[in-house]
Amino acid sequence: MSSHASSPSSPSSPSSIYTDEEIITRTMGDVIKDYDTEELIDYLQRNNLKLIEEDFKILRDERVAGSDFLELTKDDFHNYGFKRGPASKLAKFVEELNETKLHAFSSYKTLDKLKEVLRKYKVNGEKITCIKQFNSVYEEIGDDNKALKQYSTNEATRCVFITSILNASIAITRKLTNNEKIYIAYQDDVFGEDSSGRVDYSIKGYEDLICIAEGKSRNVEIGYLQNIKQLESASHMNKRKRTADQAFQNDENYLYGIVSTATEWHFIKLATEGLCCTSKSEYRINLSKTALKEDLESIRKGVKIVISIIVGLLRDRITMCDEHEIKKCCIQNNNK
Repeated sequence: MSSHASSPSSPSSPSSIYTDEEIITRTMGDVIKDYDTEELIDYLQRNNLKLIEEDFKILRDERVAGSDFLELTKDDFHNYGFKRGPASKLAKFVEELNETKLHAFSSYKTLDKLKEVLRKYKVNGEKITCIKQFNSVYEEIGDDNKALKQYSTNEATRCVFITSILNASIAITRKLTNNEKIYIAYQDDVFGEDSSGRVDYSIKGYEDLICIAEGKSRNVEIGYLQNIKQLESASHMNKRKRTADQAFQNDENYLYGIVSTATEWHFIKLATEGLCCTSKSEYRINLSKTALKEDLESIRKGVKIVISIIVGLLRDRITMCDEHEIKKCCIQNNNK
């Protein structure tokens, strides 16, 4: 179970993404068992099993959902009308689904894995600076903002600094949007179609809004890698929440991520059309001992910039979620 809260007194030092690899018991079968027929067919199409439309028509005609699919044998597929080749292929695929464990987020810890993920998103290069850049959504925040004053000058130590900034961002966003349902979940359990685990911090509302991973300053690239995998899984869960409403299938779908060392702040956007980030923009908060003792003003300025970006990203995501909710209510009213 993940815990959630939104006050600075909440636990603020979740286990780092660089801790020992998590023990994952969830299998691929556990992921697709709740799929309806169309979701199952979409999943099979994305796994390049070289099936044809005739094969998918059989699944539709027999109304085979995910839980049914996982219990089928070669003979079952053949009896449904599949040719022997596809029947054998699907039976083997079912066995693999029931046996293959999802990958833990913490297992993604090599630059080779990062290169593999970047290739998946057609990034022209092997470094995070090669990822397409996006302009951060920036929300202007006045110097007199109470949340900014409270959170930017207190608790300036690394162990609580990230949580302090996130809580300030949430407090400001709640006031700007009149949305009191935003909160932080610590060590939030997230699972997708190929990876699973816990996200250090998630900011949530109707659905996941932003996933935040703690990074190490000497290896921010691995922070990027793990946060991208976390965003993939969180996007999968968000999509699952919407699939009951077919009208949302073609809606723009995106999710923001943050990789932070407390000093460095990197922002990622995973969207239907691809991957973007701010790796070429420098968002830093000077937390040196000298600054903590003699230059709180520079810390305050750095904190203000980071909070302004987080608030801007949150408002953007909340607006998208509100649009989904409005569409959902309209559909429900029309169906009455």
